[in-house]
Amino acid sequence: MAHVFISFLGIGGFDKKPGYDKAEYIWPEKTQKSITCCFAQTAILAAMEACETQRSTVDRVVLFCTRESYDKHLNLLTDEFKHHLKHEPEIITPALVPTDMTADNQWGWFEQLLDNVGFGDRLVMDFTHGMRAVPIIFSSAIGFLTRAKNITLEHALYAWYDQNRQDGDPHPIVDMKDFYVINDWAESVSRLTEDADARKLGEMAKQSRVDALAPLADENLVAAFQEMTDCIRNVDVNNVSQKVNAALAYVENSRKKAVGSAQLMLDLVWEKFCALATDYPPSGRYDQPYFETQIKIIEVLMEHRLFMQAFTVMREVIGAIGMAGVGGKYAQKNMSSGDGRKYRKRFAEVFVNMMQFPENEWKFSEFAEESRLKLMPWFKKLQQAGIEPKLREIVDEMVKIRNGFDHAWTSEKTASPEIEQKGEQYLKQLQEIIGKMADRSCFQRRKTRQPE
Repeated sequence: MAHVFISFLGIGGFDKKPGYDKAEYIWPEKTQKSITCCFAQTAILAAMEACETQRSTVDRVVLFCTRESYDKHLNLLTDEFKHHLKHEPEIITPALVPTDMTADNQWGWFEQLLDNVGFGDRLVMDFTHGMRAVPIIFSSAIGFLTRAKNITLEHALYAWYDQNRQDGDPHPIVDMKDFYVINDWAESVSRLTEDADARKLGEMAKQSRVDALAPLADENLVAAFQEMTDCIRNVDVNNVSQKVNAALAYVENSRKKAVGSAQLMLDLVWEKFCALATDYPPSGRYDQPYFETQIKIIEVLMEHRLFMQAFTVMREVIGAIGMAGVGGKYAQKNMSSGDGRKYRKRFAEVFVNMMQFPENEWKFSEFAEESRLKLMPWFKKLQQAGIEPKLREIVDEMVKIRNGFDHAWTSEKTASPEIEQKGEQYLKQLQEIIGKMADRSCFQRRKTRQPE
């Protein structure tokens, strides 16, 4: 894991030897001391050495040259290094960069850079004298190396030779690293919105500091995203809306402080998850908002290709439909309470079995038979409403697929090849069933007052 400095050795003025005038450079973020030299590479490395509180001294200097710049400047540059630097770096000059910009040569430049960077290296890139399209190609290589070799881009530098500078002011060395790191931030937001995975965003918040993206790095926001995505991926269906509401409250607060790219990325998160939010707190009952939220959760899980979780929620929705018709003292219990969970286990499982098997095949134990008898009035109502036949169409195969996930498909030759297709089919049918239940007023009534 070396500290590697990569630069381009240009030609400079054709009528000059050396091809560059002496100039005074300064890198204010590293040191307040300027240096006068011919080559920007010297100024950059000297500034890094002057920053004694950092691990700044590089282990290797990789120079990309054309044949002409190699012959004209390499010896002069190495002599200048010896004069200005405390530590003489190892200089590696890879195969010379051809000037012919064919596609093969462009890929050759790309591969040369990959060959000269090791796994986990800390990288400093100097683009000051990059030839033609080489900086564009190397910029792409940085993104590839970050992922393929786990490199850390410490700096992306340009020594700005400002001919209009005021007398006595040194030429600044500018760090453009933020414009490379933003790709990693965009990837972290993409993982959050496409895969319901907040881990990359958490890593970026800890490792990278970009002022323009500071609203995304708020620790409360990141923690809320983590709780929300954990809730979704762990299929904690009764708490998803609360977690989403909490996360989106932080998003809304951060959006007020964000501009530009940060605001755009926060908008993407808002649009992705706002469907799972609710305008009122959950009632703890099997009411219409509860079922509508479950459908939205299934939609998000299917979109994220979290099929096992999606089928788990589908099965729970079937059980919840059974619970929606349980009356008397059972209906008075909050679903999250101890009694509520006990009654769900009792009645929901029996209801799923009632839907999975024809009536003439029902065989329940004594206690389950008691639960079935209490569910029969509700079962008859669903029959009359045309809902029970719709449930029967999907429950048996859905349960079998869910059991296949549950047992890692060890009882089958292979996983079902139609999981996604079946999931979309069952989701559509559940949407129709919930809509029909709403039309027939089949849901438990809310007893909590909605906010005005």
